[in-house]
Amino acid sequence: MRAPDNISGTEGLSGKLWPVHIKPLEDELLSSWLVRLARAHGLRLHTFCDLAWRHKPIWNRDIDKSADEEILRVLSEKTATPIERVRQTTLAAYEGWLYEKHNPYGNTKWIMPVGVYHRMRKRPGLQYCPMCLREDEDPYFRRRWRLAFVTLCEKHGRLLLDRCPRCKSPVNFHRNQIDKKSITLCFRCGKDLREAPQPSDIRVRAQVGQQVFLLKTLSDGWVMIPGSGPVYSHFYFDVLHQLMRLLAGGERSVPLRLVTSVSVRWKADEPRFTQNDNEIETLGPRGRCILLSRGMWLLVDWPPRLVGVGRKHGIWSSALLRDMDRPPFWYWRVIHEQLYEPSYSPSDLEVEAAVSYTRKLGKVPRERIVSRLLGVNQVFRKKRARVVAPPRTASRERASDRPSIHP
Repeated sequence: MRAPDNISGTEGLSGKLWPVHIKPLEDELLSSWLVRLARAHGLRLHTFCDLAWRHKPIWNRDIDKSADEEILRVLSEKTATPIERVRQTTLAAYEGWLYEKHNPYGNTKWIMPVGVYHRMRKRPGLQYCPMCLREDEDPYFRRRWRLAFVTLCEKHGRLLLDRCPRCKSPVNFHRNQIDKKSITLCFRCGKDLREAPQPSDIRVRAQVGQQVFLLKTLSDGWVMIPGSGPVYSHFYFDVLHQLMRLLAGGERSVPLRLVTSVSVRWKADEPRFTQNDNEIETLGPRGRCILLSRGMWLLVDWPPRLVGVGRKHGIWSSALLRDMDRPPFWYWRVIHEQLYEPSYSPSDLEVEAAVSYTRKLGKVPRERIVSRLLGVNQVFRKKRARVVAPPRTASRERASDRPSIHP
């Protein structure tokens, strides 16, 4: 592509406005906009950024998460774009809408990590829809394609992709040479992402309404909760995130997944989750789509459905509130009032009676035996009763025979 006149050097980017000051497209991601700006000026991407910000590091970090005020100010001034519109190209703009606090240099809830290492993105944290890229007059990447709850294209009803269909590499469009179609090419094998197969699935199409609802909730900034009225959107997303984590892994995930599998019709090709998969931002689009549909199913008829499932399967407040620093009040109140099950802790007299009964049976009152008799997991987890083991001669006593309950 031939560069516009007078921009081959620093002078071309030092005026009040850049020679070509294209604006961000609808829901465009900051990195995508930067690539299109560099291409419009006929410059290599890193040359363009180096001239615009004077040796400021840009691509050795997740610029969509970590862009500072200087970067946003320059873009606003040089492209005659309102600063708030520039800010809307960043992931930090979701703060207060999708989550409470944005972390520009670490993990943030709902933001899929790209794993930047020496300007290379190692993890599939950017999704895409081949049909959208194909239909774009000027292809670009959407900001919402970085969000973990966005798993499908609501326009085409197809599951999003997060890798090259040929070599399975993550999307690294910023590493390509600058030309008209470079943004859609795989940086490693050159495959055009617009040609990636995107099979139709009736189960995926059934989830389009849920995603449209979530995107509208995010855009509105609030949602109506039965019994609580309107609440801020990030409080709703906090609860949805908690349920998806609970469904993905942990001791109570199995009964929850069994009861929700009936409603969402994912069976034969369902991914196998492990306890490490509760970081839902690292899962693929299909896995997150399944968890999302199940979590939404639990919240649709709030609160009767979740309360009923919890009581039937013994999923109490300790599991539903685990690892939530500050659970939203509308969620905490229902869970605490209707699913709070205080743990039973036997008294000292009960423990001593159980020990005495065990000895009458001719057994050694080990902690495991006494705990099972009292119906608890660990009898001395909270209680410290003094239990004296029966006397033994030194010649017959072995380490394996000693009671595990000590004075």
